[in-house]
Amino acid sequence: MRIWPLLFCGLLAACSASSGPARDYRPYLAEKGIHAISPQAIPHCHGYGCRLKSYATLSQTEEKKIALLFKPQMDAGQERAALAQAIGLFETFIGAKTGTGTDVAGTYVRLGNDQHDCVDESVNATIYLDLIKQKNWLRHHDVSTISTRIPLVGGGMGFHQTAVIVERGSGRRYAVDGWFHDNGHKAEIVPLDDWLYGWHPASTQ
Repeated sequence: MRIWPLLFCGLLAACSASSGPARDYRPYLAEKGIHAISPQAIPHCHGYGCRLKSYATLSQTEEKKIALLFKPQMDAGQERAALAQAIGLFETFIGAKTGTGTDVAGTYVRLGNDQHDCVDESVNATIYLDLIKQKNWLRHHDVSTISTRIPLVGGGMGFHQTAVIVERGSGRRYAVDGWFHDNGHKAEIVPLDDWLYGWHPASTQ
C-alpha cells in the first residue's frame, strides 16, 4: 500500500514543476559526469543512461548555421521554434563527429553504443541549451533542470525525462524533447504541463 503515497508525491512533484523560475541544472549534469561545458570540448552522452561520453567541437561554419537561427527581433514563440531547429542541428553535427548519427527514435528499438535513451537525449539537449546560453542567443528563455514524468500518470509504463526551458517573465515551462525522433530531427518543444501527462507527437501515438 505504500506505493500510493509515493505515487501521489510524484504526481505533486510533477504538477509543481510546470511553472516557476529556472532551476539549476548543473547538479544533475554533474551526477552524470558532466562538470564542464565548453564549445572547445562539447560533452556528448550515448550508449544509454549516459554510460558513455564522447567530446566534439563544432566548426565555425557549423556554429554559424546555428547562430543564424536566432534573430534579435524574435518573440518567445519564434525563439522556441529556433531552439527546436538548433537541437536538431547540434545532433547532426555532433552525431557525425561521435559516431552517434545513426541513433533512432525511442529506446531499445536498436541496441548499440551509438544509440540514445531519454537520459542521453535530455542531458545532451541541456548541454546544447547551455552552449546557446553561453553565446547569448537566448533572449526570452532560461535553461532549467531536467524533468521526469512518472509511469501511468505520464501515459506510459516507464519513467521518461526531458530537458526544460523557462520563459522569462511568465515562468511558463516547456519540455525540449528530441527522444521521439531519429538523430538530427528538430526537437519537440511543448508546454511541460502537457508533456508531464503523456504528450507525444501525433506520428508516435
